Amino acid sequence: MKNEKYNFDLLTVANLKAIVENEKSPINKEEIGVEYRNKIAIHDIAYDGVSQEKIRAYLVEPSGEGPFAGVIYVHPSPGNRETFLEEAVEMAERNNIASLVIEAPWASEEYVPKLMELFHGGLREWYIQIVIDLQRGIDLLASFSWVDSKRLGYVGHSFGALFGGILVGIDPRIKTYVLMAGVGSFTDVALLNMPDLANEELENFSKMMDPIDPIHYITQASSPSLFFQFGRQDDFYPEKRFLEYYEAARDQKKMEWYDADHYLNEDALNDRVDWLVLKLNQTDNIEIV
Repeated sequence: MKNEKYNFDLLTVANLKAIVENEKSPINKEEIGVEYRNKIAIHDIAYDGVSQEKIRAYLVEPSGEGPFAGVIYVHPSPGNRETFLEEAVEMAERNNIASLVIEAPWASEEYVPKLMELFHGGLREWYIQIVIDLQRGIDLLASFSWVDSKRLGYVGHSFGALFGGILVGIDPRIKTYVLMAGVGSFTDVALLNMPDLANEELENFSKMMDPIDPIHYITQASSPSLFFQFGRQDDFYPEKRFLEYYEAARDQKKMEWYDADHYLNEDALNDRVDWLVLKLNQTDNIEIV
């Protein structure tokens, strides 16, 4: 992505959407291998990011002809594409739902050094690139004839939930979102990892990142349904920050609290699966309960 094309100081929801839509270089999917589990195909793949770096992912294909609903999974940090793989395989086996399980940049050992290099300038542009690369993943999943592009969902945990919040405001293709243990501000994430960040340095960072903070984008949702999952024992963020994120979203939303820490529990998994099955098979507007 050539940053000089855009005025990031004037970044808004509308022109971030335009930036994303303008980046349409070839995806160039590469299949590295495939494994079968009870007729479920787990494709080990890579595709080109907008800067031509390879993004690894698992493409989980149910048995049968389809077309199947599809889900994009984005893991927390720490985590990688293995984090959601078993959940994605069970979704395929039990519910005939396909998945693209993406390996996000924060899975790499190079993430923290690059984060620190860009911390005082360039981080926002990199995060916009990550948004574009996630949308390229949506493009890829929707491109298969055996996937129903009108029945797509997104599951994001922690950092994955922040980037999911941005997608809410700019990608109308996603029908439903599950946002796990996420907050509405990248500054909150920075403070969690850098508790000494303060004064002018904190103010400058917050000002730099504010235009892409998810809380500005999640308010734009007019049609997707949103399921927020939080843990009562989460010691990463205060409850107030979770509530702010939930309350910023529009009407089609639900929130559940679990007796769990930041990484949630099996009850959250079961509720998440039930939600996705319901919403991705739903044809009419049904009241969220």
